[in-house]
Amino acid sequence: MDMNEYYKQLEGFSINKYLGEGEDGFPKFLLKAPNYAPVTIEVSADEEGNYGGFLFINTDEKEKAWINIQ
Repeated sequence: MDMNEYYKQLEGFSINKYLGEGEDGFPKFLLKAPNYAPVTIEVSADEEGNYGGFLFINTDEKEKAWINIQ
């Protein structure tokens, strides 16, 4: 997977809401951009900062439905 392309898909999105911790304990955020469906991200990294971490980008329809309920 080309990580540059993976993260570029978030260009133009802004954090709209902090959703608490996901089921894995990672901070979860709702992102929105004009003319795009909302997405969520979860930030995964250890507290000591030993590596750059990873953003899980979720565009799943079931996840979107959960966001709208909250």
